Amino acid sequence: MQRSPQPDILKRLAVKWLNKLQQVKANPISTKRQIDNATNKYNHPEVKNDLKKMFNGKCAYCESKVSVVDYGAIEHFRPKSLYEYLTFEWNNLLYSCNICNSGNHKGTNFPLDVNGNPLLIDPSDDAIDPFLHLSFSWDEVAKLANIDGCDQRGNTVTEIFDFNGNRGRKELIKKRSIHIKKLLTLLNIALNTSDMQAIQMLKDSCQTSEEYSAFALVHILPHLAHHFRDPEAIALLEQISKRSPAYAALARFENLS
Repeated sequence: MQRSPQPDILKRLAVKWLNKLQQVKANPISTKRQIDNATNKYNHPEVKNDLKKMFNGKCAYCESKVSVVDYGAIEHFRPKSLYEYLTFEWNNLLYSCNICNSGNHKGTNFPLDVNGNPLLIDPSDDAIDPFLHLSFSWDEVAKLANIDGCDQRGNTVTEIFDFNGNRGRKELIKKRSIHIKKLLTLLNIALNTSDMQAIQMLKDSCQTSEEYSAFALVHILPHLAHHFRDPEAIALLEQISKRSPAYAALARFENLS
């Protein structure tokens, strides 16, 4: 996904906030409350609202819509406890649900490979091809929408965020699986009847604003492009394929020409 412009509040105050934070932390008599107040300046409504818009109200990691009960969190991709200088850096900020952002999952976890490169995936970094590291599969027998790692990086991501509920996030995989099952049922109707309303609903599911759109891109969009030859679906598949060689291969992009 493409990052939106930096909020005006960060343009004006990020450097000032960082200087203040460093001064407070350097002062041996500063209290924890003073340090927290200086640190938490990033949690400004303007910053949070811009992040929420950029991520379409979805958690940057698990793709669930952040509900009215879970107010969501401003998440630091590189943890502010380890990378203080990035506390107010726009490109380091993400929008996430409170579960993904909790200490049981992302929190301050930031594993690195042997070369010092992040093993987690920044969802806002267009240079990273997520389909190279993660697979979005549908288990027809168990009726589960699974996210599995394709390499060390992908395995690290799925483990930390517990995408498949192996460490307790049963509600996440349940909700995601119900959603994907409905889409696949709708796809079956569309393939058998060419119902235009069903096709439009499937096209909508492939938009980044929708929950679990990564699954729709894998299991729905190729059908819309290859079987129905829908111009909008073809254009979207081409757009994603140009950014992601791994996706181009699984979506059979070369067969569209």
